[in-house]
Amino acid sequence: MKAEIKERKEVASGTLLVVFDLLGKNVEFKPGQFFFVELIDPPYKDEKGARRQFSFVNSPHEKYIVTMATRKSDSAFKRSLAEMPLGSEVEIGKIGGEDFALPDNGGRPLVFVAGGIGITPFISMTRYVMEAGLDHHMTLLYSNRDRQSAAFLEELEDRAKSNDRLELILTMTDDPAWEGEARKIDWEFISDYVEVPGSSTFFVAGPPAMNEAILSELIKLGIEEEDVKVSDFAGY
Repeated sequence: MKAEIKERKEVASGTLLVVFDLLGKNVEFKPGQFFFVELIDPPYKDEKGARRQFSFVNSPHEKYIVTMATRKSDSAFKRSLAEMPLGSEVEIGKIGGEDFALPDNGGRPLVFVAGGIGITPFISMTRYVMEAGLDHHMTLLYSNRDRQSAAFLEELEDRAKSNDRLELILTMTDDPAWEGEARKIDWEFISDYVEVPGSSTFFVAGPPAMNEAILSELIKLGIEEEDVKVSDFAGY
């Protein structure tokens, strides 16, 4: 599906948000899924090519656009994405990640564990739950180095204040000015903030090493592996 770069802005230190205009068309997806973007005639090229996958940031209720966010880097793809003029054409491709999609049934509490840019699928999920008036109860454990690098932080803080279906737990692991939690997320951290962890479904999204570590910590807590959904996104 052809699309155009509509908007681009920094949403945290080193994090770029990009909105693609679908030119009057729409895509069907569930919050938590990802899509592929292929740049057409990018200014920079390398052996990895011009195609990458990104989690949807927008809610399915936001029609005729798709939105993504990524950490900036010196890769050819990301340099091109950051510099191509607004209106540049791209190709929006395959949608995947069905296993990481928001459950239809809100009967079990949901615990989201996000590290850095791993927050993106949870933005789509939280927006959709609140827009649709769903009864999902969500606890979000969100880890960053500091407030400046925490994407979508103000949106999440505002949503948590205004809606009791979202509980937001922040930890900043390298921020001298931060007076809140500074621990890494492990089994003890989870036990401190999640009431009866064994009754919840966990979604984990972050760098691959973090995902593996969190899964190991959850197993220590006695969480069944079928109750843990780990993002297979590797675009960090």
